[in-house]
Amino acid sequence: MLPPSEGFQTDRSTGSLVAEYDGVICDLDGVVYRGDAAVPGAVATLRDVLASGVGVVFATNNASRSPEEVSRHLREIGVEDPGWSVVTSSQSAAAYLAKRLPPGASVLAVGGPGVSEALAEAGLGPVRVPDVADTTVVAIVQGLGMEVTWRELAAVGNLVRRGVPWVATNRDLTFPTADGPAPGNGALVAAVRTATTVDPHVTGKPGPALFDLARARLDTRHDATLVCGDRLDTDIAGANAARLDSLFVLSGASRLQELAFAPDCQRPTYVARDLTGLLKSPLRLRQTPGDLVEISPDGFVYVREGDSGRDLLQAVVTTAWAALDDGHTISSNAAMWRGLERQLGVDSAPITLA
Repeated sequence: MLPPSEGFQTDRSTGSLVAEYDGVICDLDGVVYRGDAAVPGAVATLRDVLASGVGVVFATNNASRSPEEVSRHLREIGVEDPGWSVVTSSQSAAAYLAKRLPPGASVLAVGGPGVSEALAEAGLGPVRVPDVADTTVVAIVQGLGMEVTWRELAAVGNLVRRGVPWVATNRDLTFPTADGPAPGNGALVAAVRTATTVDPHVTGKPGPALFDLARARLDTRHDATLVCGDRLDTDIAGANAARLDSLFVLSGASRLQELAFAPDCQRPTYVARDLTGLLKSPLRLRQTPGDLVEISPDGFVYVREGDSGRDLLQAVVTTAWAALDDGHTISSNAAMWRGLERQLGVDSAPITLA
């Protein structure tokens, strides 16, 4: 078996993880709630965080809903005012264009109500497809909407081919529904790209723009802001792009196996079972912790018999990272990783949207 590394670093002298920061940028689906129901422990944790004076901004790639609608959902599951706010990828797109267009400029809005509302809030003039013929449209924002039609996608394509600037709120390929994953905004954007061969400017995760907007709302420094999310390819990659620390939680979409094989750009600062990790002592994912975890010559990961506690989760992740970075093989056997999740108490959760 591979020898364990030494010198695991902890920051236990400072109390809870959240006490290290002035503000938290928190994802929603898979972190705070799954569909209509709250993730166990999330609401109580957020109450404690807000009571401590740490600001919270919920940042979501879901462009179809307005911040008011998202806020209403949060209040319904028990996240009470004040101390928090919501930013969406629609608002990020609108902010991007508002810096580049004159007030009142006509922008084609394709997607749910959240797209038009964000543009109007930013001082721009949202236009729907039926009114395009009578208006000089100077830009396009395309976000997710449950009623988006072929005619709307065709209109976007026609304008893009004429050189009108095209902004996509996000490129998430799937969207979770009660019946399973459905096409997300990324799938609709891909349809337009196929017809035009043009790539849009994207303002949602994993780019830094949405995180920059949320941090401006918090009015916090980079080193005093923590991102919480459940997707490595959007939340964590976006946090790294925005130069922010991050807490990855295993209550949503990305799983332990994905985390173990994550490239550098998707590796978080911390990992926890769920959002309650904010209230525990900080334990950075830096070096391999002693001999808690071993890797066999065939790449199977083993947790030492009799060990328990949350440090094991960090130990598995950091051991895998160290081995992969040193050129060793780690098994991708799905049954092994599911077994490790059960052993660590982080069983799989429903797939969710960032």
